[in-house]
Amino acid sequence: MRLLKFKIILCTIAFTLILSCGIEKTTSYKDKPVLFCYAKAGESIDSLYFSRTGGVNESISFSNLGISGAIISLYERAPFSTEFSLVGILSEYETRIGVYYLPQSDFTEGFRAGYFYRIEAIHDDLDRISAETLCPPPLGNIVARNLETGDILTSVTEDPSAVDTVYYRRGRSYDDIRFYSCSFDSLPVILDKRMASYRIIPDDLYRYDEAYWLEDTTSVVWDKYPVETRIWKNKDKYGKDFMEYFIRSISINWYALYHGGMNTLVFSSTDQVFRSYMETLYDPDGRFTNVEGGYGLFSLSNSSSDKSVYKIYVKTLEE
Repeated sequence: MRLLKFKIILCTIAFTLILSCGIEKTTSYKDKPVLFCYAKAGESIDSLYFSRTGGVNESISFSNLGISGAIISLYERAPFSTEFSLVGILSEYETRIGVYYLPQSDFTEGFRAGYFYRIEAIHDDLDRISAETLCPPPLGNIVARNLETGDILTSVTEDPSAVDTVYYRRGRSYDDIRFYSCSFDSLPVILDKRMASYRIIPDDLYRYDEAYWLEDTTSVVWDKYPVETRIWKNKDKYGKDFMEYFIRSISINWYALYHGGMNTLVFSSTDQVFRSYMETLYDPDGRFTNVEGGYGLFSLSNSSSDKSVYKIYVKTLEE
């Protein structure tokens, strides 16, 4: 009898497992809004991206997920104030679905250091979302140096005609050849839990004119050194700003200088939001977001220091 009962129990368990495997468990999916805006002190919003999350079988592209027709508002709060005031309503680009901007004429002073900012987005088909951040102060006591010559760089503010020339060459590893360094007052950056960053931006002429993708030498050089040239003058890379983030000091290595010709080097201070995001970049539990009611990031940087911006001319394939 006991053996029979035991067999019945086993059969019941097996039958239950078979049935449970055959039943499809479905979870209802609901779109969530996504907002991304990275702006700079002293400027307005050039591009704010507003979209929705995508389903499993959807094509993941912004043209497919971008949200048009949203009402997106920017608010500002002074350091010692308790209330936000409306700055303006963003407009949507006619040819870019889901990309919004605020004309500089509507925000003449731009984002101001020490001021709090809030973005709110409303759309009939989605929940209201919002995000807040604080515009950080610029880096202090910046000293930028050419490591090969030992010279301290002259900023654009100090002398608009000043240009530093560096001769590009590739190293064997990522950090064995260093061209530039930057020191700054890191204590307030650390205490405020912020970060420092640099960007290398190719001048517009080199960014968009395909004739300059052959470097500022000749097509003969292109034919003679196809590998070396294309490594850092690749069409897929060319025109994209190179950006890295640090807390205490900055060292710029050879792999950052793949843009030949004239470049602009910018040192910036980021807000707490971006540092929090970077700290969770490789977190398996998820990315940091300061967007309430959705996902994304609203972050501000500040490069308004007198010694934040420099001109550098990158030469390569020299004899």
